[in-house]
Amino acid sequence: MWTAFVVVVASMVVTAVACLLLGRSRAHEQSDDRDADSRGFLGAVISGLFIVALAFYVVIVWEENGSAEDNAAHEAAAIADAYWQTSVMPQPQRDHIRSLLAEYPKLVADKEWARLAVGESDERTTSTLNSLHSEILSLPASPDQVKSARERSLERLREITDLRRDRLDQAGGLDNTGKLMLIGTITGAVGMILFPLLIGFTSRVRHVLQLSLTAAVLAFVCVLCAGMTQPFTGMLRVEPEAFTSVSEELAGIPADQSP
Repeated sequence: MWTAFVVVVASMVVTAVACLLLGRSRAHEQSDDRDADSRGFLGAVISGLFIVALAFYVVIVWEENGSAEDNAAHEAAAIADAYWQTSVMPQPQRDHIRSLLAEYPKLVADKEWARLAVGESDERTTSTLNSLHSEILSLPASPDQVKSARERSLERLREITDLRRDRLDQAGGLDNTGKLMLIGTITGAVGMILFPLLIGFTSRVRHVLQLSLTAAVLAFVCVLCAGMTQPFTGMLRVEPEAFTSVSEELAGIPADQSP
């Protein structure tokens, strides 16, 4: 928050100073009238490019966040489904597998989720998932009930592993298209401020205030965009609600409950 405030205030101050230093006197206004149409057209083009880049960037971020939220819900559902399969498994594997399945969503919510903000995974969560694979693979292939539960649990674990891999990939940040749109957004915002200064801008108070306020708004938009480069940070960040909910669900399932 303080970073955004500093960037916005700094952009206003720099823009105001640049207007006062580089702004033309009122005597130039009449002589420049013949170029007003071309300047207006070029300014509109720069503004249009900024808006297009910003719109594409917002769509990309929105879709990434929606995908991350859906993946978390599907991963949590796969955990619950795998837990239900344990009712027909023999002891002592059943209790061990259940404890690992109950531990995994807690680790994701309490440990790994915070590390996703910096693009990292949690080693203990990885170890728990690997232990689950080993325990389920070690189950006997008979009788048929156990075999079916084993195969179904392995399918759910593959799904969990794939969804977690997607989550970690998303934590790595934007893809090339997203990065290009972010660069285009920031470049367009800078261009909207530099353009009037470079072609000639009067230093009248209303013009200085207008350009300074525009710079503040554009700086704030750019700060927001830069803070939303992945789904687990920023104002639109995805929360681990799906994993906390499934942890509560698993805790409420009786030990001898059958699917």
